[in-house]
Amino acid sequence: MLLIILISLPVFSQSNDAIYKIGVRQIALDQNNEFLNLTDAEFKLIEGSPYANDEFMEGSIFQGDELLQKNVLLRYNIFSDEIEIKSSINESNYSALIKKSGMLVKIFNEVYTLIPFEGSDEKGQYFKVLSTGEHLSLYKKSTVTFTQRTFAKTSYDRDKPAKFTRTDSYFLATRAGNFVEMPESKSKVLKLMKNKEAEVKSYLKTGRINLKDEADLIKLVKYYNNLL
Repeated sequence: MLLIILISLPVFSQSNDAIYKIGVRQIALDQNNEFLNLTDAEFKLIEGSPYANDEFMEGSIFQGDELLQKNVLLRYNIFSDEIEIKSSINESNYSALIKKSGMLVKIFNEVYTLIPFEGSDEKGQYFKVLSTGEHLSLYKKSTVTFTQRTFAKTSYDRDKPAKFTRTDSYFLATRAGNFVEMPESKSKVLKLMKNKEAEVKSYLKTGRINLKDEADLIKLVKYYNNLL
């Protein structure tokens, strides 16, 4: 079992006046491979990716409205649901942010926020922020599952490579902070927006809104917020 170490990295501080130090969990470079029981060569042959962004990209870390760090290298590991961080592009070692309520992470032009689960930060998950509004906000939750490589049992079968499979789901958050998974049927959407049902029903038709299209979901939520 790999050793987990809680540390603070002052190397990421941008100012002597910085109030916060970011807690991270050190990651061994071979952690994913050991967990999946794969060699480095086998890991590289896996189809798909466990990451939202394969390479580390420049970003910023916030605690609520307070900027903690900026111009740091970040990567979202969907498979392990962790934000990975390292000090420089040439650095081989990297770490993962310790989950904390109110944390916002911007990686290039994408923003992720931690949503606690049953009052626990540790059990919380990262959601991508798609649209925020006074009444409803739209979030995206991505998950990645891993399927081991399988070998052909007969001459009629073929080997199937190991792969990461990504699934995306969407959630609406109310002003009170309640999360509801975005339904795929128009009738259920209208129930969620029943105080403006007639207007939303018309917009779904005239705007040709596809409830399976992310861009259309963003348009719908913005339209609903503007109605109110």
